[in-house]
Amino acid sequence: MNARNTILTAALALLAAAPARAAAFGLNLLTSEDIKASSFSSGTPVPEAVLSAMGDGETASYLADREPGAGSDDRAAAPGSESLGGDGTVKLYHQWHRETLEIRYRDERGRVIPEALARVRHFMRCRLTGREVEIPVKLLELIDAIQERHGGRTVTVICGYRSPELNGALASDSGGVAKKSLHMRGLAADIKVDGVRTSALRNTARSLLAGGVGYYPSDGFVHVDVGPVRSW
Repeated sequence: MNARNTILTAALALLAAAPARAAAFGLNLLTSEDIKASSFSSGTPVPEAVLSAMGDGETASYLADREPGAGSDDRAAAPGSESLGGDGTVKLYHQWHRETLEIRYRDERGRVIPEALARVRHFMRCRLTGREVEIPVKLLELIDAIQERHGGRTVTVICGYRSPELNGALASDSGGVAKKSLHMRGLAADIKVDGVRTSALRNTARSLLAGGVGYYPSDGFVHVDVGPVRSW
């Protein structure tokens, strides 16, 4: 068994294991630089066994995320962390982890709360491997602003950080998945809000001019990122 297959086998085992067991495998916290240097970031085809560990609905949602142009644009980087009009608190639900997180990430003086960012980082972890990356405050500001404009309703996250292994598997299964997706850098999230039309969510995200906005009405979610301003 070669090294790549060994990694994938371990990832699949972790997917079914309890959190404590996952920790025993040494799933480490990755930085953006670690990901950039990873050989998996090339989108090398990965065995279909990885995809088989995901439900049909989850696979469809992930495969829908195409991010046109984002993968080849070296300018794609998070803008500054200035407020977009949110109140410094986010209420989130992760569709695949089935976890809820309601947290204040800025204090009364507008300063970022490091402990809150650590919890968000864990919440946004890769569904397949359990790995984490730093999530920029700008992405939280964007989600916060969208939430505020829709009555403070909980935002459901379908996909936050996407590991190179997972992204490679999806790219090998569908030519539409960006091989260098901004999800792999912690700069993107696929979201929906119960009771809010996907088109309305798209319009709100576009109006903020804070990054990329992808509209997927058939799958019922909107992709938002803090890369260059663009839409599809």
